[in-house]
Parts: sequence; structure tokens; C-alpha cells
Amino acid sequence: MAVKVMLAPAIAKRDAEVAASRAEKSNARQEAGEAKPKRRRSSVYDADGNEVFITLMCLKCHKMRPLAQFGLRRMADGAIRNQPWCRPCRSGASAGKPRRREEAAGAEPTPALPDAAPGAAAELPVDAGLLAAQVVAALHGGRR
Repeated sequence: MAVKVMLAPAIAKRDAEVAASRAEKSNARQEAGEAKPKRRRSSVYDADGNEVFITLMCLKCHKMRPLAQFGLRRMADGAIRNQPWCRPCRSGASAGKPRRREEAAGAEPTPALPDAAPGAAAELPVDAGLLAAQVVAALHGGRR
């Protein structure tokens, strides 16, 4: 079966007009002494050669930002998608550095335990980490 490709006259005419307008723009630019604008590799351009800015909305700060602010991430299914948060939101979302946490822990005064009756000691709040350590020590020590 043979297939004949036909081009509509309106499409051919439009393509010729676009090519002529591009030639006029480049000739005018050369006559004016302007250099051709540098095309960035990361940018996206439309059919007429104009740069297209793609913007996304950050899901955290709800601001419209350029696509370059959103990093790429490889998903579990193998697809590569954009991060939902912009670069400033991602940089501020990380946990504090260990040095800062140690300084904050060192700055807090440690409460001194008063020597009191055993009934009064039960009323003090118990640290969960300390309680867990005591349970583990008791289990490994063989106490019941």
C-alpha cells in the first residue's frame, strides 16, 4: 500500500512567511552590528527562536519560580521528575548540624535531683531515653 504525503497550501505559505521573517531579523541584526544572542543549553526555545521560561509553583512556599530552581530526582519507577520544592526551600528544610545541636544541649542547665523520699522521685518526669537504657540494662543483667 502506497502512502502519498500531501502538504496543505496554508501550511506551506505560513512556513515560507516565517522563514522570510527570520531572514529579515537576522539581516537587520547584522546591519546594526549586534551579535546573535547567546543560546543557553539549559534554556528552552520555541519554533520562532524565542526563549521560553518554564515556571513551576513550589509546594512549600507557593511561589512561582523558574524550572532551574527545581532539581531533578530519579523516582523508584525509573522516571526522572522535578523536585516539588524550590532550591531555597530545600536548603532550609535540612536538619540542624550536629555541632549546633551539641551547643544547644550544652547551653541548657541540667536539673539537679534533690535527695528525697522514693515517693517524691516517682513524681519527677522520666526521660524516655534514660528509661529505655535502664530497661535494656535490666534485661541484659538478668534481673526480673
